Amino acid sequence: MPAGFDPTLRLPTLWTDTPDAMDRLRGLYATGAVTDTEAGDLAHFIDHGWLVWNKAIDAATIDALVSDVRALHEKPGYFVSTDFEHGRQKRLMGAKPDTHNSIFDPYVNLRSAREVCLHPRIARFLSLVFQAKPLAFQQVLFQQSNGHGWHQDTAHVVVDSPMLLAATWIALEDIVEGTGELAFYDRSHRLPHWIFANGRKHHDGETPGDAYGAQLERACEERQLPYHRLLARKGDVFFWTADLVHRSHPRTPPLGRSRMACVTHYCPATSMPHWFSDAEKRGIEPHRELGGVASSYYKLPNLGEMIRPVPTWEYYE
Repeated sequence: MPAGFDPTLRLPTLWTDTPDAMDRLRGLYATGAVTDTEAGDLAHFIDHGWLVWNKAIDAATIDALVSDVRALHEKPGYFVSTDFEHGRQKRLMGAKPDTHNSIFDPYVNLRSAREVCLHPRIARFLSLVFQAKPLAFQQVLFQQSNGHGWHQDTAHVVVDSPMLLAATWIALEDIVEGTGELAFYDRSHRLPHWIFANGRKHHDGETPGDAYGAQLERACEERQLPYHRLLARKGDVFFWTADLVHRSHPRTPPLGRSRMACVTHYCPATSMPHWFSDAEKRGIEPHRELGGVASSYYKLPNLGEMIRPVPTWEYYE
Protein backbone atom coordinates (compact mmCIF):
# COMPACT_ATOMS: atom_id res chain seq x y z
CA MET A 1 0.00 0.00 0.00
CA PRO A 2 1.29 3.53 -0.66
CA ALA A 3 2.37 5.65 2.30
CA GLY A 4 0.18 8.62 3.18
CA PHE A 5 -2.54 10.06 5.37
CA ASP A 6 -5.55 7.90 6.16
CA PRO A 7 -8.45 10.07 7.41
CA THR A 8 -10.63 7.00 8.01
CA LEU A 9 -8.28 5.23 10.44
CA ARG A 10 -9.14 5.21 14.15
CA LEU A 11 -6.72 3.91 16.76
CA PRO A 12 -6.80 3.57 20.57
CA THR A 13 -5.43 6.79 21.99
CA LEU A 14 -4.83 8.74 25.16
CA TRP A 15 -8.03 10.22 26.57
CA THR A 16 -6.52 13.68 26.01
CA ASP A 17 -6.55 13.01 22.25
CA THR A 18 -10.16 11.83 22.05
CA PRO A 19 -12.95 14.00 20.55
CA ASP A 20 -14.71 14.28 23.93
CA ALA A 21 -11.55 15.08 25.89
CA MET A 22 -12.77 18.49 27.09
CA ASP A 23 -16.00 16.96 28.39
CA ARG A 24 -13.99 14.32 30.23
CA LEU A 25 -11.74 17.00 31.70
CA ARG A 26 -14.77 18.91 32.99
CA GLY A 27 -15.86 15.72 34.71
CA LEU A 28 -12.49 15.26 36.37
CA TYR A 29 -12.53 18.84 37.57
CA ALA A 30 -16.07 18.60 38.88
CA THR A 31 -15.15 15.60 41.02
CA GLY A 32 -12.02 17.25 42.41
CA ALA A 33 -9.66 14.81 40.65
CA VAL A 34 -7.60 17.71 39.26
CA THR A 35 -6.74 21.15 40.59
CA ASP A 36 -7.41 24.46 38.85
CA THR A 37 -3.82 24.56 37.60
CA GLU A 38 -3.90 20.95 36.41
CA ALA A 39 -7.18 21.52 34.61
CA GLY A 40 -5.70 24.50 32.79
CA ASP A 41 -2.59 22.55 31.82
CA LEU A 42 -4.65 19.59 30.59
CA ALA A 43 -6.97 21.86 28.59
CA HIS A 44 -3.97 23.39 26.77
CA PHE A 45 -2.45 19.96 26.16
CA ILE A 46 -5.76 18.69 24.76
CA ASP A 47 -6.30 21.69 22.49
CA HIS A 48 -2.76 22.29 21.26
CA GLY A 49 -1.01 18.92 21.61
CA TRP A 50 1.77 20.47 23.69
CA LEU A 51 2.41 22.34 26.93
CA VAL A 52 5.28 24.44 28.31
CA TRP A 53 6.16 24.90 31.96
CA ASN A 54 8.63 27.71 32.61
CA LYS A 55 11.36 27.14 35.21
CA ALA A 56 9.58 23.97 36.34
CA ILE A 57 12.75 22.20 37.51
CA ASP A 58 15.07 23.90 39.97
CA ALA A 59 18.60 24.82 38.99
CA ALA A 60 20.23 22.47 41.51
CA THR A 61 18.49 19.43 40.01
CA ILE A 62 19.46 20.48 36.48
CA ASP A 63 23.05 21.26 37.51
CA ALA A 64 23.45 17.82 39.12
CA LEU A 65 22.59 16.14 35.81
CA VAL A 66 24.86 18.41 33.77
CA SER A 67 27.72 17.74 36.19
CA ASP A 68 27.20 13.99 35.88
CA VAL A 69 27.15 14.20 32.07
CA ARG A 70 30.44 16.12 32.06
CA ALA A 71 32.00 13.26 34.06
CA LEU A 72 30.80 10.31 31.96
CA HIS A 73 34.33 9.72 30.65
CA GLU A 74 35.30 8.69 34.17
CA LYS A 75 33.18 5.54 33.68
CA PRO A 76 34.25 4.30 30.20
CA GLY A 77 32.12 1.51 28.78
CA TYR A 78 29.04 2.28 30.87
CA PHE A 79 27.18 4.71 28.61
CA VAL A 80 25.85 4.47 25.04
CA SER A 81 26.11 7.47 22.74
CA THR A 82 25.90 8.43 19.11
CA ASP A 83 29.12 8.21 17.10
CA PHE A 84 29.17 11.18 14.74
CA GLU A 85 32.94 10.95 14.22
CA HIS A 86 32.75 7.45 12.71
CA GLY A 87 29.31 7.83 11.13
CA ARG A 88 27.73 5.19 13.33
CA GLN A 89 24.42 5.22 15.12
CA LYS A 90 25.84 4.24 18.50
CA ARG A 91 28.96 3.36 20.44
CA LEU A 92 30.13 2.82 23.99
CA MET A 93 31.60 6.01 25.38
CA GLY A 94 35.30 5.94 26.09
CA ALA A 95 37.65 7.67 28.51
CA LYS A 96 37.86 11.01 26.69
CA PRO A 97 35.55 13.91 27.57
CA ASP A 98 32.79 14.33 24.97
CA THR A 99 30.68 17.46 24.54
CA HIS A 100 29.37 16.57 21.10
CA ASN A 101 27.50 13.25 20.97
CA SER A 102 24.04 12.44 22.30
CA ILE A 103 23.70 9.93 25.15
CA PHE A 104 21.07 7.17 25.19
CA ASP A 105 19.13 6.25 28.35
CA PRO A 106 21.40 7.98 30.87
CA TYR A 107 18.63 7.48 33.46
CA VAL A 108 19.81 3.87 33.90
CA ASN A 109 23.12 4.78 35.51
CA LEU A 110 22.44 8.38 36.57
CA ARG A 111 19.98 9.01 39.36
CA SER A 112 20.21 12.69 38.42
CA ALA A 113 18.67 11.86 35.02
CA ARG A 114 15.80 10.05 36.72
CA GLU A 115 15.26 13.00 39.07
CA VAL A 116 14.84 15.24 36.02
CA CYS A 117 12.62 13.11 33.77
CA LEU A 118 10.50 11.74 36.63
CA HIS A 119 10.39 14.96 38.59
CA PRO A 120 7.32 14.75 40.87
CA ARG A 121 5.46 17.45 38.97
CA ILE A 122 6.17 15.78 35.61
CA ALA A 123 5.18 12.35 36.95
CA ARG A 124 1.93 13.78 38.30
CA PHE A 125 0.97 15.41 35.00
CA LEU A 126 1.79 12.28 33.00
CA SER A 127 -0.17 10.12 35.43
CA LEU A 128 -3.21 12.31 34.73
CA VAL A 129 -2.68 12.00 30.96
CA PHE A 130 -2.02 8.24 31.10
CA GLN A 131 -4.43 7.36 33.92
CA ALA A 132 -1.54 5.19 35.09
CA LYS A 133 1.99 5.70 36.35
CA PRO A 134 4.45 6.77 33.64
CA LEU A 135 7.09 4.42 32.27
CA ALA A 136 10.08 6.27 30.79
CA PHE A 137 11.28 3.87 28.11
CA GLN A 138 13.59 5.97 25.94
CA GLN A 139 15.79 8.92 26.81
CA VAL A 140 18.24 10.93 24.72
CA LEU A 141 20.41 13.62 26.26
CA PHE A 142 21.43 16.05 23.53
CA GLN A 143 24.61 18.03 24.01
CA GLN A 144 24.12 19.65 20.61
CA SER A 145 21.26 19.62 18.12
CA ASN A 146 21.12 16.49 15.99
CA GLY A 147 19.33 18.26 13.14
CA HIS A 148 16.24 16.02 13.13
CA GLY A 149 13.83 16.82 10.30
CA TRP A 150 10.04 16.97 10.50
CA HIS A 151 8.51 13.87 12.05
CA GLN A 152 5.94 12.48 14.45
CA ASP A 153 7.22 10.29 17.26
CA THR A 154 4.94 7.43 16.24
CA ALA A 155 7.18 6.91 13.20
CA HIS A 156 10.27 6.13 15.26
CA VAL A 157 9.25 5.49 18.88
CA VAL A 158 7.22 2.29 18.98
CA VAL A 159 4.83 1.00 21.65
CA ASP A 160 2.24 -1.76 21.39
CA SER A 161 -0.51 0.86 20.85
CA PRO A 162 1.26 3.59 18.85
CA MET A 163 -0.78 6.52 20.15
CA LEU A 164 -0.24 5.70 23.85
CA LEU A 165 2.82 7.88 23.99
CA ALA A 166 3.96 11.28 25.27
CA ALA A 167 7.31 13.01 25.64
CA THR A 168 9.18 15.77 27.44
CA TRP A 169 11.95 18.08 26.23
CA ILE A 170 13.76 19.64 29.18
CA ALA A 171 16.23 22.50 28.79
CA LEU A 172 19.48 21.90 30.67
CA GLU A 173 20.73 25.38 29.76
CA ASP A 174 19.30 28.54 28.20
CA ILE A 175 18.71 27.73 24.53
CA VAL A 176 20.19 30.23 22.07
CA GLU A 177 18.54 31.00 18.74
CA GLY A 178 20.31 29.26 15.86
CA THR A 179 21.53 26.25 17.87
CA GLY A 180 18.88 23.91 16.45
CA GLU A 181 16.10 24.84 18.85
CA LEU A 182 13.02 22.60 18.97
CA ALA A 183 10.35 23.65 16.44
CA PHE A 184 6.79 22.40 16.03
CA TYR A 185 3.42 23.03 14.41
CA ASP A 186 0.66 23.97 16.82
CA ARG A 187 -2.30 21.56 16.84
CA SER A 188 -0.58 19.26 14.32
CA HIS A 189 -1.48 16.30 16.55
CA ARG A 190 -4.90 16.45 14.88
CA LEU A 191 -3.66 15.55 11.41
CA PRO A 192 -5.07 12.29 10.01
CA HIS A 193 -2.93 9.28 10.83
CA TRP A 194 0.11 8.91 8.60
CA ILE A 195 0.51 5.28 7.56
CA PHE A 196 3.66 3.90 5.96
CA ALA A 197 3.77 1.31 3.17
CA ASN A 198 3.98 -1.45 5.79
CA GLY A 199 0.46 -0.51 6.90
CA ARG A 200 1.69 0.84 10.23
CA LYS A 201 2.52 4.17 11.84
CA HIS A 202 6.01 2.81 12.49
CA HIS A 203 8.49 3.82 9.77
CA ASP A 204 8.83 1.11 7.12
CA GLY A 205 12.57 1.59 6.66
CA GLU A 206 12.06 2.47 3.00
CA THR A 207 10.26 5.81 2.81
CA PRO A 208 12.91 8.56 2.60
CA GLY A 209 12.85 10.67 5.73
CA ASP A 210 12.95 13.95 3.80
CA ALA A 211 9.97 12.95 1.65
CA TYR A 212 7.98 11.90 4.71
CA GLY A 213 8.88 15.13 6.51
CA ALA A 214 8.01 17.25 3.50
CA GLN A 215 4.52 15.80 3.35
CA LEU A 216 3.96 16.45 7.04
CA GLU A 217 5.15 20.02 6.58
CA ARG A 218 2.90 20.52 3.55
CA ALA A 219 -0.13 19.24 5.47
CA CYS A 220 0.57 21.65 8.33
CA GLU A 221 1.07 24.60 5.98
CA GLU A 222 -2.12 23.81 4.05
CA ARG A 223 -4.02 23.97 7.34
CA GLN A 224 -2.20 27.20 8.26
CA LEU A 225 -1.04 25.77 11.56
CA PRO A 226 1.19 28.19 13.50
CA TYR A 227 4.91 27.41 13.51
CA HIS A 228 6.71 27.78 16.84
CA ARG A 229 10.33 27.67 17.96
CA LEU A 230 11.11 26.86 21.57
CA LEU A 231 13.73 29.25 22.91
CA ALA A 232 13.60 27.58 26.29
CA ARG A 233 15.32 28.67 29.45
CA LYS A 234 17.16 26.36 31.81
CA GLY A 235 14.64 24.25 33.72
CA ASP A 236 11.77 24.71 31.24
CA VAL A 237 9.74 21.59 30.43
CA PHE A 238 7.97 21.04 27.10
CA PHE A 239 5.41 18.23 26.85
CA TRP A 240 3.98 16.90 23.60
CA THR A 241 1.61 14.17 22.56
CA ALA A 242 2.36 11.29 20.18
CA ASP A 243 1.60 12.85 16.79
CA LEU A 244 2.72 16.46 17.24
CA VAL A 245 4.81 17.36 14.17
CA HIS A 246 8.21 18.68 15.27
CA ARG A 247 11.87 18.99 14.28
CA SER A 248 15.14 20.71 15.13
CA HIS A 249 15.03 24.18 13.59
CA PRO A 250 17.93 24.58 11.12
CA ARG A 251 21.15 25.70 12.75
CA THR A 252 22.95 28.88 11.79
CA PRO A 253 26.69 29.65 12.02
CA PRO A 254 28.69 29.30 14.10
CA LEU A 255 27.79 25.62 14.17
CA GLY A 256 28.65 23.23 16.96
CA ARG A 257 27.32 25.43 19.75
CA SER A 258 25.98 23.75 22.84
CA ARG A 259 22.24 23.01 23.10
CA MET A 260 21.91 20.77 26.13
CA ALA A 261 18.47 19.22 26.51
CA CYS A 262 17.02 15.97 27.75
CA VAL A 263 14.27 14.23 25.74
CA THR A 264 12.33 11.39 27.34
CA HIS A 265 9.56 9.26 25.84
CA TYR A 266 6.95 7.75 28.13
CA CYS A 267 4.04 5.35 27.90
CA PRO A 268 1.54 4.25 30.55
CA ALA A 269 2.89 1.49 32.79
CA THR A 270 0.06 -0.62 31.37
CA SER A 271 1.60 -0.46 27.85
CA MET A 272 4.70 -2.04 26.37
CA PRO A 273 7.53 -0.70 24.20
CA HIS A 274 7.94 -2.94 21.15
CA TRP A 275 11.28 -4.29 22.35
CA PHE A 276 9.57 -5.83 25.40
CA SER A 277 8.98 -8.74 23.01
CA ASP A 278 12.56 -9.72 23.95
CA ALA A 279 12.31 -11.32 27.40
CA GLU A 280 15.79 -10.03 28.27
CA LYS A 281 14.59 -6.43 27.87
CA ARG A 282 11.42 -6.41 29.95
CA GLY A 283 12.98 -5.22 33.19
CA ILE A 284 11.80 -2.00 34.82
CA GLU A 285 13.75 0.05 37.34
CA PRO A 286 11.35 1.86 39.71
CA HIS A 287 12.01 5.46 40.64
CA ARG A 288 10.61 6.10 44.08
CA GLU A 289 6.81 5.82 43.93
CA LEU A 290 6.56 8.06 40.86
CA GLY A 291 7.06 5.65 37.96
CA GLY A 292 9.80 3.62 36.37
CA VAL A 293 12.39 3.45 33.61
CA ALA A 294 13.07 0.78 31.00
CA SER A 295 15.82 0.48 28.39
CA SER A 296 16.55 -1.41 25.21
CA TYR A 297 20.30 -1.05 25.92
CA TYR A 298 20.58 -2.31 29.51
CA LYS A 299 19.30 -5.33 31.44
CA LEU A 300 17.14 -3.99 34.28
CA PRO A 301 16.51 -3.66 37.15
CA ASN A 302 19.98 -2.62 38.22
CA LEU A 303 19.26 -2.49 41.98
CA GLY A 304 21.11 0.79 42.31
CA GLU A 305 24.43 -0.40 40.88
CA MET A 306 26.22 0.92 37.81
CA ILE A 307 25.75 -1.59 34.99
CA ARG A 308 27.16 -1.97 31.51
CA PRO A 309 25.00 -2.01 28.38
CA VAL A 310 24.25 -5.36 26.76
CA PRO A 311 25.22 -6.26 24.16
CA THR A 312 28.51 -4.37 24.17
CA TRP A 313 29.28 -2.46 20.99
CA GLU A 314 32.62 -1.39 19.65
CA TYR A 315 33.99 1.37 21.78
CA TYR A 316 36.28 4.18 20.93
CA GLU A 317 38.78 5.93 23.10
